[in-house]
Amino acid sequence: MKAPQTQAARAEAAGQLAQFVYDGETYTVAPTTDWDLDALAAFEDGHILTAVRLILGDAQMKTFRSKRRTIGDLNDLFEAAQKAAGISGN
Repeated sequence: MKAPQTQAARAEAAGQLAQFVYDGETYTVAPTTDWDLDALAAFEDGHILTAVRLILGDAQMKTFRSKRRTIGDLNDLFEAAQKAAGISGN
């Protein structure tokens, strides 16, 4: 089996969606080259919730928020999304 980082890099290079599982739910993210610039701006401004919502989209964010969540959960989800997309966490 290929290492997750290798799979993420190949998906990124091919412009494919990347999937990851967080807390029993499967999420899908676009290649980072397709991420909205507003997501980057939100991240740089420290608005992680906004950045994650822009990256995941409203439907997946609703799935994430369907359980009681903490800031730690949000950080873990964002790190999982970054790894799936082939970039390192913050």
